[in-house]
Amino acid sequence: MEFLERLPLPRRLSSRIWLITLPSALVSFERRQNVPRLPLGPLRFLGLPLVAGGVALAAWAWQRPDAGIAYSGPFDHLARRPATAGGILVLAGASLLMRSVVLAAYAAGLVVATGNQTIAIDDPDLEGFIGRRRDFR
Repeated sequence: MEFLERLPLPRRLSSRIWLITLPSALVSFERRQNVPRLPLGPLRFLGLPLVAGGVALAAWAWQRPDAGIAYSGPFDHLARRPATAGGILVLAGASLLMRSVVLAAYAAGLVVATGNQTIAIDDPDLEGFIGRRRDFR
């Protein structure tokens, strides 16, 4: 991990970057380089429940910003931030649906990087995506 500390990488990523910009750039790169796809066949539709669960978890977290999930284990850093966990679930589900090796590796890398405090990622919120505060109640 010392190697990663010496690289000039950002230590904090906004939700727009880690959830929209980087994944779309990675998928574009993967398509242009003709990277082989995951050999899933019809099993790729297992990504639908992941996407739906991620969206539901993120929507729940947006309504309750101070909420967390009571969990103690290897992914407890994500349980304390359910909106982030929802975003990563959406990325993982999208990687299965698109059979994307690069997107799956990116989602797994986010889980590892946030778990060992290599980078900090902002929770996705509506204000960050829309660009200004709106009241949807």
